Amino acid sequence: MASVSTFGPGLRRHSLASLAVAVLMAFASVACTGVQIQEPALTSTPEISSTATPLPTSTPEASGPDSPPSVPAPAITMIPMTTSEIARVGQPAPDFELELFDGGKVRLSDFEGKVVVLNFWASWCPPCRKEMPDFERTWQAYQDRGVVFIGVAVQDYEPDSRAFVKETGVTYPIGMDWTGRIFNSYRPTAMPTTFLIDREGLVSRRIASYTNEGMLKIFLKGQLDQ
Repeated sequence: MASVSTFGPGLRRHSLASLAVAVLMAFASVACTGVQIQEPALTSTPEISSTATPLPTSTPEASGPDSPPSVPAPAITMIPMTTSEIARVGQPAPDFELELFDGGKVRLSDFEGKVVVLNFWASWCPPCRKEMPDFERTWQAYQDRGVVFIGVAVQDYEPDSRAFVKETGVTYPIGMDWTGRIFNSYRPTAMPTTFLIDREGLVSRRIASYTNEGMLKIFLKGQLDQ
C-alpha cells in the first residue's frame, strides 16, 4: 500500500498528461485533414491597355502646292475577311476593283496572263514618295512586255494623294482604296509594301520596304524569264 501511496499520484499525473497530449494530437489531426487549401479563383480577366496613338479624326485643311503632306487620315473601316482571302506568297492574289483618280476602274482579274506590280502607298510616307518616280520609269520601260503597275493609296487624304500623283506624273493605273477592302485583303505590314503577281495570278513576292528601279528590274526579269 505504501508503494501505491508513494507512486500512485505520480502515475495518475503522468496518465493525465499523456491523455491530454493524445487528445490534442487527435484534435490537430482532425483539423488538418478536415480543411482543404484552395487557391483563390480569378474573378475577372486583366484588361490589356493599348499604347498605340490613334490617328487624327479632324477634317484636314486643304493642302496648297507648297504645303507638306497632311498627317495620316483616320483609320479606314475594315471589312472582315476570312483567312483564306488574305494574300500569301504562292497563293492566288485576291481579286479587287479599284477606283482610279482619272475616273475609271480596274479589276485585278482584267490583267490575267500579265505580271502585275501592286504597290500600296500613301502621300505621308517618305519612302513611298521616294520610290514612286522609280515605279513610273519602270512602268514606262516594261508596259509593252506584259507588265502592269497598279498603285493603291491607303489611309490617306484624297487631295494629298491626287497632288502627289500629279507632281510625280504617274501614268499607270492608280487610285484610292476607299473602303479598306483591298488593304484588308493584302494586309501590308509596312508602308510602302509591294506585291508581285505572276502570270498565273499567284503572289510571287511580297516586298515590305522601299523599292528602287534596279530592284524592280531584277524582280521583273525573274518573272518574265519564267
